Amino acid sequence: MSTSFILCENPVPGGVSIRIYQDADMVLGQVIAPDSVIDGSHTAAEADKDGEIGIHQALASAIELAASNNDQVAVIDPQGLWKEEWGALIRL
Repeated sequence: MSTSFILCENPVPGGVSIRIYQDADMVLGQVIAPDSVIDGSHTAAEADKDGEIGIHQALASAIELAASNNDQVAVIDPQGLWKEEWGALIRL
C-alpha cells in the first residue's frame, strides 16, 4: 500500500504528521508523531526530535513511520511549499 499525503491545518492526534516550512533558502520538515511510533524507528525523525531536518529526510521518516500507522501522513504546509514530485497531496 502506498502512503497517502493529506493536507491538514494541524497534526493528527495519534497519527503521523509532517510540518513543512522554509528557513532561509532551505525547505525543512518536522515529523510529528507519538513517541511510541518514533522511538526505536531508526529514522531521522528519531535522531532529531527538534524537527529541523531536511525535507527529504523528513518525508522518508514520515513514510516509514506511516507504514505502521494506516499509511497516511498529515501534511501541514501553510507556506504552500509542497512539490508534486514528493507525491500526490490530497486536499479535503
